[in-house]
Parts: sequence; C-alpha cells; structure tokens
Amino acid sequence: MTATGLKIIAVICMTLDHLSTYLNAPLPLRYIGRIAAVIFFFCAAESAVHTHDRKKYLLRLYKMSLLMTVLSVIIPFILGGWFTSKNFPPPTNNIFTELVPGVWIIDILESTKNDPEKRKKRFRNFILYQLATIPIWLVCEMTLGNLLFLPEQIYAWPFASLFLGEGNLWLTLLIPLFYCWRGSKKKLTIGYLTFCILYALITVPQLPSRVFWFTNEHFSPFAITVSNIFAVMGFDAMQRIMPLHESLLQYNFQCFMILALPLLLLYNGKRGKGYKRFFYIYYPAHVYVLYLIQQFFIV
Repeated sequence: MTATGLKIIAVICMTLDHLSTYLNAPLPLRYIGRIAAVIFFFCAAESAVHTHDRKKYLLRLYKMSLLMTVLSVIIPFILGGWFTSKNFPPPTNNIFTELVPGVWIIDILESTKNDPEKRKKRFRNFILYQLATIPIWLVCEMTLGNLLFLPEQIYAWPFASLFLGEGNLWLTLLIPLFYCWRGSKKKLTIGYLTFCILYALITVPQLPSRVFWFTNEHFSPFAITVSNIFAVMGFDAMQRIMPLHESLLQYNFQCFMILALPLLLLYNGKRGKGYKRFFYIYYPAHVYVLYLIQQFFIV
C-alpha cells in the first residue's frame, strides 16, 4: 500500500472520529479514529526522509499549525459577534502541533548523521527551547487568558512545543520513533507493539490519576504540582478512578491505536499519487464544517 493509500484510510478514520466528537455519533467511532493520527505520524516520518526540501516541508507544517490556531481564535469570535446569545467554544483539533516538533527531531537526526558534535549541539538547543516553551505558554495564558477565554492549550500552539500540542508528548514522539523503525518491519512491529502496550499499562489502570489522588489525600500541598507535571507529560491526572473496562472504553481508548499496525505493515515504501493539496485542505475544512454543524444544529 502506498503512502497515499494510507492517508486516505487515515482521512476516513479521522472523519469518523470527529463525527463522534462533534455530532455525538456512537463512541466506538472514536476507537476507529485512533488509527488516523498514527498513520499521519508514520507518513510524516516517511515524508521527512523523502522530501526534496525538509526545511520547506517543516515550514509548511508550521504554517498549517498557525492557520489552525488563527481559525480557532477568529471563527468563534466572529460567530460570537454575529450570534451573541450563544457561546462558541473553539475546537481544539490541530494535529500539526504534533507533526512540527516530531518532524523537527527527524530533521536534526537526518541533517547531523555524520557529525556527532553538531547533533549534540542541535539536540541541546532543541531541548532548551522545548523547556522554555512551558514558561512562555504560562505567561501567555496568564496575560491573555482573561481577555480571550480560550482553552489554555491554544496559547501554546504557535511555539511548536513537544509538551503542549493537541495530543501529548508520548504520542508526538511516535514520529521520530517511526523514523528509527523505518526499513524494518520487524523493528516496526516489535517497537510499535511495545509502545502501545506500555501506553495502555499506564493509561488504562490510570496510574497518573492514582498517584495524584494518593498525593492529594496524604500530601495535599503537592497535589497540584503533581497534576501539572503529569499534564506536561500529556496525562490527565485528575480523572476519577474507575473500573478498568470503563477506563478503556469511555476515557482512555487511545490504546486502540494498536489497530493501525496491520495497515502500517502493508506500506510498500512508495508515495503514490500524492493529492498533497487535498489533505492540507481537507483537515481544516472538515473540522470547521463539523464544528459549525455542532454549534448551530446540535443541542
């Protein structure tokens, strides 16, 4: 299967996922949707290697991330101005906030293959910048939060942060991991299965939540700090503790991403027909079509 074929499957899965998110379609559609981001991450890792101009590719992803950020601010504001009797919370879909830092890491790895010292220097600068995005985000959130009333993660989107994108740190790191596993179906299978199992073992038993509530009960002054640390790592530690089946099927169903593996193994290393513009146009278009339907027709 070509990269284009994989992306078409990802688009279908993503649309089903967002039908559940925005239009209250059955929740199992969200399980299917866990396949989408994984395929896009896999294809982004392949594109980062095969593209003729990696810097241009990375800049294009960043521009799309900025576009989605601007739309998330402007469209609800316009709607609120036209229809002031209703509140319009902005959508928080922006997969490009994960693609940018993930491909950025691949760029460092690819461009410093024969220069270990340069690689160390670039990774050091990358890590320092990523750590700096956290206080920068906090300042933006504190100064603008009372003015714009936006979800706090949106304030971080322009900074290409590993920690503060649409998804979480660990899922974003799948992009450079796919780069490391490329060329070997054995490595891809073992590596991806291990990743999915470890992710499930952390999220389904709700380990972050258990640590938070234990801290809240016995060391309450530190509970919020613990919650914030887990939040930066990409985990919601304030979830109520629930039975395993409820956790899996209602809240922590990201581990259904394991279903993407058979599709990834079908990849034949070829690009296919491309349709690059279609994918870049479809993503924001479908998000805001569904968002508008939700706001005006779903009670």
